[in-house]
Amino acid sequence: EAASGSMASSVVMVDLDSGKPTIVRKTVEAELDAAALSMPQVVAFPTAGSSTAYGFYYPPQNADFEAPASELPPLLVRSHGGPTAQEEAKLDLEIQFWTSRGFGFLDVNYRGSTGYGSAYRHALDGQWGVADMEDCIAGAHYLAQQGKIDGKRTAIMGGSAGGYTTLLSLIHISEPTR
Repeated sequence: EAASGSMASSVVMVDLDSGKPTIVRKTVEAELDAAALSMPQVVAFPTAGSSTAYGFYYPPQNADFEAPASELPPLLVRSHGGPTAQEEAKLDLEIQFWTSRGFGFLDVNYRGSTGYGSAYRHALDGQWGVADMEDCIAGAHYLAQQGKIDGKRTAIMGGSAGGYTTLLSLIHISEPTR
């Protein structure tokens, strides 16, 4: 499997002699204009307990529309299921839907997510519903402090374990500052 910010997950075969990849099957067959896509930006941000959390920030992107220079975009934060899964920097049409409509989008790999080493993965042990919630809120605060989003217009979503994180975040969130 291979993917990128401009290519959804695909089955790829690599010729071992030449190193040339050949796409065998795409999960998204539509040809998309790469200039219209919001490309993921890796973010690392401070969170509770002097820890660092990670994610991918997708800024708004739409060639046909431009927000007023004085207006920062709203943010949609997504908390993945799992709880020990991870988000990847690959083409996701749900994300592109929101970014093409003027939203910033933060895909959070909260403490406990895979892909960042065993210490990071185990940081959720005994802290499920706490560390993941703190990291989603901290990610929104961080982007607001960086001047990338309007901290007063933030929403959160998630399914399965991410739904639990979403519920807890809505209960405990305080207004991010800019």
